[in-house]
Amino acid sequence: MNTTRRGFIRRSAGALALAPIVPVGRLALRAGRDSALPQEAWVARARAEIPASTESLYFQTGGIGPAPNAVIDHVQERLAFQNRSPAEPRISDEMAGIEPDLRAQLARVFGAGTEEVALTHSTSEGISIVAWSLNWRPGDEVVISNTEHPANVVPWYVLRDRFGIAIREIDLSPGTGLIDEVRGQLSDRTRMVSISHVSRNNGRTLRTDESAELGDLLRSRGVRYHLDGAQGPGCVPTDFRALGCDGYSTCGHKWLLGPKGTGALFVRREMLDDVRLSWAGSHSHATMDYEGAYTLLPSAARYEFGTRALADFAGFARAVEWMEGVGLGKIEERIQSLVDHAIEVVDATEGLGVSSPRARADRSGVFVVQLPEGCDATQLYNDLREDEGILASPVREERDFRLSIHFFNTRDEIDAAIAAIAARCN
Repeated sequence: MNTTRRGFIRRSAGALALAPIVPVGRLALRAGRDSALPQEAWVARARAEIPASTESLYFQTGGIGPAPNAVIDHVQERLAFQNRSPAEPRISDEMAGIEPDLRAQLARVFGAGTEEVALTHSTSEGISIVAWSLNWRPGDEVVISNTEHPANVVPWYVLRDRFGIAIREIDLSPGTGLIDEVRGQLSDRTRMVSISHVSRNNGRTLRTDESAELGDLLRSRGVRYHLDGAQGPGCVPTDFRALGCDGYSTCGHKWLLGPKGTGALFVRREMLDDVRLSWAGSHSHATMDYEGAYTLLPSAARYEFGTRALADFAGFARAVEWMEGVGLGKIEERIQSLVDHAIEVVDATEGLGVSSPRARADRSGVFVVQLPEGCDATQLYNDLREDEGILASPVREERDFRLSIHFFNTRDEIDAAIAAIAARCN
């Protein structure tokens, strides 16, 4: 692809939300769906605040989301403010309020109590806190799925090699039954189930009522239940308490469009003393002396310790605030509408298939295209990135290719991406 063509794609992408270019055969369909596109004004405003949304065809939110200008500006402002005199009480006291305010905000938005929220630096950190909270014994078992990110696989490998635990795997391909799959792997040695709320490999979302049913089943057997929520908040409705899990790990830098190095771990208040610390330090404690006595904080903040990047957490708070300002429900609905469109386009494209769930209740913005035999997903990723300015991703299955569709994407961008995939693979 030559420079002129790349420039055309980028200029077109920037203008799409304002003046969509629609194939004639789809005009009536889209007009009916969008009611003369009344919602596109708010999408256009959001796109104008997210530079990456017009720099390329951005379908990599499932890897790292592009932050709005307001988020980056706020991080910079807080850094500059803190650096005026970090130890000056007037400044340090104001910065110290960032974390408790953020915990309260995340609790309110995602269905938890403030005391149930710990601020982490990534989903991986939260997973490891939960994974190492048990005193594992040889032969103990953990249940994971065949659709996990390495962040929810590698810790279990390490625990297997360190303590001799066994890893059991369920099949969470589209169409399988969550409860039946887990029941089939439970034994008297099962101590934890750790699976994804939304799979980064196929986009399957655990239905909230089904997750709650699984939580009840596992609690009745004394088995811990943890969800990897990296792909959840900002992409699908997320209510920690309603999901019925004991712990939920997530991050700020994907669908919530926050800074890297931000995340959260939600732990049910009833479980705080059971989800024991493996790492601790200054700020984990409520009291301590130098004679050996200490008490931990009574909240999930006990899982936090050490010097913190407060400006980044301020940016996380601003990102959630920005998303709320746009409207989380509106965002989630638009994602679903865009995925409807993506399914239609793939179904109409020779040689391509849909690897993600089709039912709205089971799917997310993680939309996975099945490539034709012989089409290399990694080569496709490189070609689209280098030649077309399209950012997408291969995933675990050899012929699967992921488009992370967020609300700021457009139907025309989806059309262009799927057409480019077909052109490269057929």
